[in-house]
Amino acid sequence: MKVLIVEDDESIANLVKINLTAEGYHCACAYDGKAGADYLEKEVFDLILLDIMLPEIDGYELLEYIKPFGTLL
Repeated sequence: MKVLIVEDDESIANLVKINLTAEGYHCACAYDGKAGADYLEKEVFDLILLDIMLPEIDGYELLEYIKPFGTLL
């Protein structure tokens, strides 16, 4: 399972990545909304962990951008 972590606090993003990787997930980190959108243009993810307060593009804007890429539950 591939997970995209979109979190501007690098220490939090890395902590989440370390723990998910230890459980067998493949993770990528984006530290702002624009980088998150760039990842979505290149790769397909099974899960996106999305912070709301992000630089460049905030989480709400990125969520609207994400919707066409798949079903949100």
